[in-house]
Amino acid sequence: MRSHESITFGFRLLIVLFLLISPAVADTVGVELVGFGGQNQNGYYTYPYYLSLNHSLGIAMVCDDFYDNVSVGETWQATITDLSSGNVNGTMFGNLTKYEEAGYLLLQMKSYNSDQWADINLAIWEIFDPGINPGAGNVQGVDYWLNQAETVDLSTVDFSGVYILTPTTPGPQEYMYITPEPGTLLLTGGGLLAFWTRRNGASKPIASLVQGGPELPGLP
Repeated sequence: MRSHESITFGFRLLIVLFLLISPAVADTVGVELVGFGGQNQNGYYTYPYYLSLNHSLGIAMVCDDFYDNVSVGETWQATITDLSSGNVNGTMFGNLTKYEEAGYLLLQMKSYNSDQWADINLAIWEIFDPGINPGAGNVQGVDYWLNQAETVDLSTVDFSGVYILTPTTPGPQEYMYITPEPGTLLLTGGGLLAFWTRRNGASKPIASLVQGGPELPGLP
């Protein structure tokens, strides 16, 4: 049994690494929201969200779509767009500048501690859906990151490896994610292994803590 589980895990790990390294732009993939990373601000879950692509292990993503609804365990079909291609015609919002601003902020999450992630995620929502309420105590932090995105010279930003996951039908939310650099793939695999171990071990995994929970209005 354990040998079979190891083979199954190895196969799923290969799938997720393949999807991360070489997403099939414009191809349709099956998506499932499998859990949250625990970040919460003003009553809203924020980055990271864990999504499965074609039954892969959970991949950390950021939500760019504030007003649609997704529940843990919900599945849908989506397309993957390479932001560096400069073609966002098949995305939810279709505005290259806004996606590049959001992509820039997503890239900042690699350089800043997790205490900044919620403000960055709310700034991404503000880019696409102006007027959202970040909460009185969070306005300064969200405005700081929004200003960073709006003033940076986007022509100097390398968007290679930034992808947009767009639902093929109305209802589910849109997400963005970063492909790991080749030098970090082993670390990524180790993180996925830890995530999978928690899902199969005695401790409560991220996904199981919210599995079967209520739908969150306006937010994943």
